Amino acid sequence: MNRMIQMDEKDNVATALEFIGEGEQAIVFSKKNIEINNLKALEDIPMGNKIALHNIEKGQPIVKYGAVVGESVVPIMKGSFVHVHNVKSLVADLPTATKQEIMRQMGYDSKKEGGRT
Repeated sequence: MNRMIQMDEKDNVATALEFIGEGEQAIVFSKKNIEINNLKALEDIPMGNKIALHNIEKGQPIVKYGAVVGESVVPIMKGSFVHVHNVKSLVADLPTATKQEIMRQMGYDSKKEGGRT
């Protein structure tokens, strides 16, 4: 079974501890290695990247390690990949072309259902 970790109970994202494929179930563990939740990935989640633990509305903060790490720029569904394509930094936002290039190099196509090529 795929594993994710939620570092703080306030987090609305978890980190994939391995690649999680679209449609696969994943178990969410606490930092004390206690199973606290499970969910289905709506799209591929690369290892080390964030997945939404709940539906996140546009403009809501993205919370990881108990701290706000950005703000959603579109609604993000529970189980979705959370990265530069749907989150803006509150410190220094990347130019659109840079975000597109990051996602292109990851093999992500926002025009395709599920996002992955």
